[in-house]
Amino acid sequence: MTEMEKNTTEFDHSGQYDSGLQSLVRSLRMAFFFLLVLIIGMLVYFFTLGGYVEVKPQEAVIVLRFGKFYQVYDIGWHWFVPYPVTRFVTVRTSPQFLRVDFTAASTSIDGGDQEGRPLEPGRDAYLMTGDANIIHTAWNIVYQVSDPKKYYEQLQTPADPTAPDELEKDEYGYSGRRGPQTLLTNFFRQAVIQVTSGLKVDDILYTKQSAYREAVQRVFAQLVEKADCGIEVTGVTLDRASAPLKTKAAFDEVAAASNTMSTLINEAKEYMVRIGNEVKADEVSIIAEAETYRKQVVAEVKAESQYFRSINEAYLASPKTVLMALYNQTLADVLEAQEGKYILGTVTGEDRKQVRLKINPEPPRLAKPANAEAE
Repeated sequence: MTEMEKNTTEFDHSGQYDSGLQSLVRSLRMAFFFLLVLIIGMLVYFFTLGGYVEVKPQEAVIVLRFGKFYQVYDIGWHWFVPYPVTRFVTVRTSPQFLRVDFTAASTSIDGGDQEGRPLEPGRDAYLMTGDANIIHTAWNIVYQVSDPKKYYEQLQTPADPTAPDELEKDEYGYSGRRGPQTLLTNFFRQAVIQVTSGLKVDDILYTKQSAYREAVQRVFAQLVEKADCGIEVTGVTLDRASAPLKTKAAFDEVAAASNTMSTLINEAKEYMVRIGNEVKADEVSIIAEAETYRKQVVAEVKAESQYFRSINEAYLASPKTVLMALYNQTLADVLEAQEGKYILGTVTGEDRKQVRLKINPEPPRLAKPANAEAE
C-alpha cells in the first residue's frame, strides 16, 4: 500500500467523499480537454487564417518581418507567419488631397477677413509679391504614393500611414505635427513663397494666373523629387487669389479699368478685322471688274484689228470700190444720227438749184387717249 493510499484510508474510512472526488476528476478532465481543443484551434488558426492578409485596391501593404522591411504587395490575398514574426503596414496609393491656405485668420461668422483689422505676422498668413504687394491665396494639392517603401522609410510615417499626422511636443514644450502631410505642406509653402516673390501682383491676380500655378507646381514637384520620398505630385490648383480686404476696393478699381481697356482693345480689333474684310471684298470686286473690262477692251481691239485687216485686203484688191463703200457707210452713219436730213447736190455749169427750208416747223400733234374722247 502506497503512502497516498494510506493517507486516503486514514482520511476517509467510510467512503463518503468518493463521489466528490470523482466529480472533481471529471471536471479536471473536461477542463484539460477544453484547453487542449482551444490550443489546437489557436495553432490551426495561427498557421492558416491568422497569417492571411488582404490587399485592397488602391492600397499597398508593407510586410515587416521581425521589424525589418521584407516586401511590398499590391493586391490580393497573401499568407505570412502571424504576429509577432510578421507585421503589416497599410499605405494608400490612391490620389490624396491636401489644402494649403495663405489667408488671414478670421473670427467673423462668414469666414471672411474682418474689415479694419490689420494683418499680424504669426497669426495671419499672407504672401509678398515681387513688387512689394500683399496677397492671399488658397491651394489644392493632389498627390499619390508611387513607392510605398520609400514613403514609409524616408518620411518616418506614423504607425498608421492612412491617419493624420501625429501631434508631438519637443523638449521645450512646443507642439507640432510630424509626418508626410506636414512635410508636403512645408515643401509647398516653400514653393509658393519662392515663386510669388518673383512675380508682380497684377500677373498673379489678373494676367498670368495659369503661368503662376504652373510655376508653383513645377517648383513643388522638384522639391518632392529631390526628397526622394516615394511621392508623385499629380496636380496643383489655385483655388483663390485675392488682395487684402482693406485694399480690395483699390484693386477692384484697377481690375475694372483693365477690363474696360481690354474691352475697348477687343472692339478696336474687331473693327479692324471688319474693315479689313470689307477692304478685301472691295479689292476683289475692283480687280474682278478691271479684269472684265480688260477682257472686253482686248476683245474689241481684236475685232477691230480683224475688221481693219479685212478692209485692207479688200482695198488692196479694189481701192475705188472700197473707198466708195466706206464713204457711203460713213454718210449713212452720219445721217442716221440726224433728225432732219437735207441733201444738196453739187452745182455744175450755170444751173442753179433752190433750197427752201421751213423754219420752226409745228410739232406733230399727239393723239388723244380713248378715255378722253369718251368724256
